[in-house]
Amino acid sequence: MCGDAAMLKPFKDKNYAYLTYPKLTVVVTAGIPGRATAMAASWHTYLSLDPPLYGVSIAPKRFTHKLITEHREFGVNFLPFELSKLIWDVGSVSGAKIDKFEKFNIKTFNGEKIRAPLIADSIVVLECKVTDTVRTGDHDFFIGEIVYAWYREDLFSKDYTLDVSKASQAYYLGKGKFIATDPRRVLEFL
Repeated sequence: MCGDAAMLKPFKDKNYAYLTYPKLTVVVTAGIPGRATAMAASWHTYLSLDPPLYGVSIAPKRFTHKLITEHREFGVNFLPFELSKLIWDVGSVSGAKIDKFEKFNIKTFNGEKIRAPLIADSIVVLECKVTDTVRTGDHDFFIGEIVYAWYREDLFSKDYTLDVSKASQAYYLGKGKFIATDPRRVLEFL
């Protein structure tokens, strides 16, 4: 689909972030048993293969930020589209005030290398140990080395790509809306 530059219009608002959505949205877990939390995060990315680094951007006012700073580790939980309501819910209340795992009946399991609870219904889970924190305006970017990973083998092809005919991850569109990948719209170039 080719565009016409004449169709592009100046964007006058300073909140540019939502122009780049939809974003794959994960649930970041942090803390230790008895004092842990989970939060929705759309601002995250893979950073390096060697060493394997993953980054999440979190505002200092968030309870998750406090727990990551304190314990220097976090989990990145990639949930299926069907759990979009859970992603929305954990992103809508503060873990400083409630136990989100109990309130939202989140099934967890213990990681191999970190103490933060991990979400059992995930498609993929990354266990990360913080190697650096970078202030980026009104957020801190936590860079974590992936020290362990989990995946649902039945949802992946032999080349470790997600089989989108079996599962889709949740993409936040904005304004409380989530979308899924459409397996009919996959293009292959190899």
